[in-house]
Amino acid sequence: MSPSGRLQLVSAYAFDPDRRHVVVVWPATVGSLAHVIVDLDATVADEDAGALCGALSRLSQALWDTYVRPASAADDDDERERRAHERQQLDIVVAALREPNLADGSGALIVSYSTVEESAHRLGRVLARVGDAALVEAVAADVQLEIDAVMRAELGDLSGRAVQAVALDRLDVSPVQVAAADELLRADPLGGQLLSAAVDPAAACVATAHWLAAAAVVAADASGNTPSGVFAEADDIQPVSVDVPTLVVEQIVDAAVPPREVVLGLLRTAVAAGDGEVADGRDEAPAAARVRAAIVNPRRPARDLLEHLLDGIASCRLLYEEYAGAEGCVDGAGGGDDNAVATGTVIGDGRYDACADGRPQGEEIADGFAVLVRGQVAAVRGRLI
Repeated sequence: MSPSGRLQLVSAYAFDPDRRHVVVVWPATVGSLAHVIVDLDATVADEDAGALCGALSRLSQALWDTYVRPASAADDDDERERRAHERQQLDIVVAALREPNLADGSGALIVSYSTVEESAHRLGRVLARVGDAALVEAVAADVQLEIDAVMRAELGDLSGRAVQAVALDRLDVSPVQVAAADELLRADPLGGQLLSAAVDPAAACVATAHWLAAAAVVAADASGNTPSGVFAEADDIQPVSVDVPTLVVEQIVDAAVPPREVVLGLLRTAVAAGDGEVADGRDEAPAAARVRAAIVNPRRPARDLLEHLLDGIASCRLLYEEYAGAEGCVDGAGGGDDNAVATGTVIGDGRYDACADGRPQGEEIADGFAVLVRGQVAAVRGRLI
């Protein structure tokens, strides 16, 4: 009946006893945002104000849990049905807090098996104890805003209060959010804006994995290595992430697994590890052995995976620059090695049309890398989702 317990970073409610404000705070792309939802009069005890904030915070966690763990991400029919039912309860939340289940004359109380519904009834019981009609209306209005934020996030709209989805680790992705992340990568294949953009991190991981695979192919062509082998070679130049990018590229390039499937598989394993579940086969490990249950950090799986993937793209550019800088200069207007890179103006296929001083410059090489990666992404466009 309880939420997953992983949702510390959603709307939290607090009471300011000096100003008598009830405040809601939610995470944004940078820092947090806040809003005063109601001022309590002196007749409301501080203890009741605290209970109100606690009930509101628990309801927020239950609402966002339906977003983080949608029915589409369930492993079996029973769990899929449970999650679908839980999501349906968003429609009755406001009604439940207005008219909650109360104890009868014998003290018996009806308790729902649904976390969302029961959280709404518990909030309603706090409101009933306070007995302030204006407070009920203010709380109901704020709860409706929270429900609307969850629903908009499901549709890929992270504007307004729905922006808190950027702090969560969803086990499914919105095509709208994947497309938004893809556009940011098209503008900058190194993904410099992704970590601070209002984009769902799981969706950002799917798009970045796609671009990482393309970058690895470009780096492999330049170095003569395999796409999955470029990260270990880049690590010889300077310390970079190796294990995660290698695994992702092996699955996408070598095994032709769609980026979405690769990313969600890694996230589900990490979330399961964070919940205390360990993948099959771990029982066979020696008791004294230290076993890593997940390749990404279970405490922040989506953001950690995104950082590894972006580091992998940077590693590809590092290796590309190492080999492109060692290449001789060619005349892009005709003849020469098609894989060589020269200084001058970048043309459509990533080469340069003229040779300035016999060796490529760093900025020009980086531009050539970006052109080639965009071309490789375009060649495998249909495999993004």
